[in-house]
Amino acid sequence: NGDSLVFNFSSPDRGSSPSNQDRGGGPTVREGVYDADHTATAPMIINAAGPWIDDLLRNTVSNSPRLIGGTKGSHIIVAPFPGAPASALYVEAETDQRPFFIIPWNGHYLIGTTDLPYTGDLDQVEIEADEIDYLLRETNRVIPGAKLGRQEILYTYSGVRPLPFTGETDAAGITRRHFTRPHPSLSNLFSIVGGKLTTYRSLAEETVDLIFRKLGPARERAHLARSERGSLKSTTAQVPLPGAATPDFKAFSRDFQQRGGLSELTCDHLLRTYGTHATEVMKLVADEPVLAEVFDAETGTIAAEVVFAFRHEFAQTLADCLLRRTMVGLNSTRGLEVVEAAAKIAQAYLGWSETWANQEIDAYRADISRRIGG
Repeated sequence: NGDSLVFNFSSPDRGSSPSNQDRGGGPTVREGVYDADHTATAPMIINAAGPWIDDLLRNTVSNSPRLIGGTKGSHIIVAPFPGAPASALYVEAETDQRPFFIIPWNGHYLIGTTDLPYTGDLDQVEIEADEIDYLLRETNRVIPGAKLGRQEILYTYSGVRPLPFTGETDAAGITRRHFTRPHPSLSNLFSIVGGKLTTYRSLAEETVDLIFRKLGPARERAHLARSERGSLKSTTAQVPLPGAATPDFKAFSRDFQQRGGLSELTCDHLLRTYGTHATEVMKLVADEPVLAEVFDAETGTIAAEVVFAFRHEFAQTLADCLLRRTMVGLNSTRGLEVVEAAAKIAQAYLGWSETWANQEIDAYRADISRRIGG
């Protein structure tokens, strides 16, 4: 209808959170771009909130239909075991003929996943006893020498697939297709429902085409004309992913290992985690040699990675840093044995106060307890 949608966003209350300066390490807030409470205006809004789509719409727009009908998938992580495969193993479960995988992963083995309808709290998703029994039983059936039991499980994790809501009670019957659904009462609000990593490019292209159709015939014609001329073609098939900007990664790895002055374990960790961006991490070490110190012996992770996560990768919390940047939170102890060491690095190089560091340590431990059981 040509009108702009206006949304107001408010940050959740974290109590007496310190300022950016007191906390240290956070990206600078730019005036006019972001604030704790701000308003965004756009002629069209694409809602890509994943499994939180329904909650987001209910909190912002009245009479919103249910769009997501997700299923839960859970994994168990175990140390190497007798008969463990050298590469990923695809298996069909005898119990329900569903596929699952046994995959070498971070020096351990990732076994999963399950597929169960889920309608509960998305912030309280965790594996159930029946799922553990299922994965252990099916793995031991395929590899009898494994003899895996609950005592071999290092930890577990679960997630919810953002599948379209269909009312189907059988998880296998829920479509894995993706859709871009218009809101019934707002003509310029669309929600992306479903979708996979393997289909993200086609989903993005469909969404862009939809936007131009809805913006009107003139803009759609201009969009199609530019596409036909090649000036508006997607380049994601040619642009390397972050950390992959080299024609010969093996040669890059050899050179990095030879001039890095680091242990084989640390070099392997840096290359697997950052790719070619490992050299950016090492620039911090060149300025502060003490940042080459290893703070997690299991993975070989060095102090510079904590600083890099907050200064260059937009980490906001220790959970961001350990779980979603350095990957230390995915080691055998879930990062719990090194969380204090990581906080001390943040205090020394990012200006965190002792109070803030302790809050982040407590928050991390709670996050692990809530989200990664086992």
